[in-house]
Amino acid sequence: MNESVLIAKSEKFLDGIRRSWIEIDNIKNFEDFIEIYHYLKTNLENLLDLRDTMEIKGYKTPYRSLMKYGRTPKSEMQVEDIHDVNKHTQYFRMNAAAKKNILDRVKSAIASHKIAIGHLEEFAIIVCNDCGEKFSGHEIGNLNNGRCTCESSNIKLEVNKQGVYRLEIIKYLPLSGDYMVKMSELTPLGRDAFRKIVRNLKQEKRGIVKTLSLVVKVFEGDRWVRKRVNIDADDQMNYEREIRRKYGSNSRIEFMQFHRKKPSIINDKHVQTALSIGYVKFADNKASNIFRSILEEIVDNMDKLNLYDDVVAKAYELANKMIEDPEDLEHIKDELYEDKMHKEGLFDVKGKIEIELGSDIEKRRKLETDLYMEVPRILIMWDILKWYLSTSYDRRSKYSGPFPNIRPNLDTNQIKAFEDFKPEVVKILKRFMGENIEYVSDMKNLLIKKFEMETKMKGLHVKTNSNAAGAVLLNTEGKISIEDAAKIFHVSVKDVKVEKNKFKTFGKPQTKKAKKFLEMIKS
Repeated sequence: MNESVLIAKSEKFLDGIRRSWIEIDNIKNFEDFIEIYHYLKTNLENLLDLRDTMEIKGYKTPYRSLMKYGRTPKSEMQVEDIHDVNKHTQYFRMNAAAKKNILDRVKSAIASHKIAIGHLEEFAIIVCNDCGEKFSGHEIGNLNNGRCTCESSNIKLEVNKQGVYRLEIIKYLPLSGDYMVKMSELTPLGRDAFRKIVRNLKQEKRGIVKTLSLVVKVFEGDRWVRKRVNIDADDQMNYEREIRRKYGSNSRIEFMQFHRKKPSIINDKHVQTALSIGYVKFADNKASNIFRSILEEIVDNMDKLNLYDDVVAKAYELANKMIEDPEDLEHIKDELYEDKMHKEGLFDVKGKIEIELGSDIEKRRKLETDLYMEVPRILIMWDILKWYLSTSYDRRSKYSGPFPNIRPNLDTNQIKAFEDFKPEVVKILKRFMGENIEYVSDMKNLLIKKFEMETKMKGLHVKTNSNAAGAVLLNTEGKISIEDAAKIFHVSVKDVKVEKNKFKTFGKPQTKKAKKFLEMIKS
């Protein structure tokens, strides 16, 4: 396919996605759900084909062809040749930029579609009314044109209360790859929240050795030759023996350099960006709806605060009408502001803002920070925390769900990203946003215990109820009551107690034979 045709085709496809409005919020039946699910799945398949085609055609490194230009010294070229080279170089630069930008958009769209599909798969349990078979998670993709494997179309949708999902963020995702446009629409506080979330998701694992660069001295013919060698790292490999096997018994390693890889919590920049945009815009919309109600509760004098806002707005408006030189705007605005504040009685005798008004202004500023910066961070980190606590290592390593490219386990450095939440913001989330969330005093320790348990259980084939196990950890390590912990993971208190007893006896012999065997060993 011609390059310009491929770019035009990709842009047309992405623009078509941008114009299509997905009604996610009101999924009530199987027909609506499966229509949206298949639409996103089909888009994802087409986007993956476009990405593969582009990478085969060299869109990943589009500037490589430009390296040929500029090598010939200009002193050896005719004037008209220099003009032609510059003209061609400019053309190739524009072409390379177009390739890079369209591939970037396609990758962003792929990441967003994966996130949307993951949230949908966590949201639904599909049940066949005829044969009783259930489909959840990635198994939903096994449905053939909305039919069960038994060919029945008598299917219903049940909401998976134990799933980790937020369907509301889907409409804010850059499904058409327009992440730059969506980032530009964020408010100043929204941009700060976006950066903070991305920093958390970028938290890196301590370096893992992936490759080595070596300088090897090899005897060839009648002289010694130095060779540069790159090999993949292997924990069990004897590098000196490997070099001698390849280059002979006389070969010697003169220099060795380790190249380390530091994978992030979510190891894909487009997924990091899309998730951050989705959560920030979702939280911003929620916060705007409740901001006024909370503000009226916490300030002492709402009328005086409104009067202050009116003074500031009128001072700025009047200053804009009066100025001739833009450089005088701030000076005139300050004079008008001070004059109006005195007239309205909002200044004290020293010409400072009244104590009560100043306190209310500070309360509002803090509320804005809590709602527009802390809420999005808390929501996404809480969802990721629940995802880790309610899933097994095998499931996370094979199926990333609502958080594509997430690490199946984290090291102590990555766990640092899970800062403890502000208790007052958690209260707002519970009371005003209806979030099923609790304040956890030490989230880092909670995750450390989770990964420790998984390490101990590896290879033992112990059956556990993942959601109940998550509730146990919330209860024992997070100091949350067993009833509240069960409610968060939508399991019964009975199941949590069963799992808790299993944790207590974990590693201890359960049968008479096992106990007798241990006694024999000790004796």
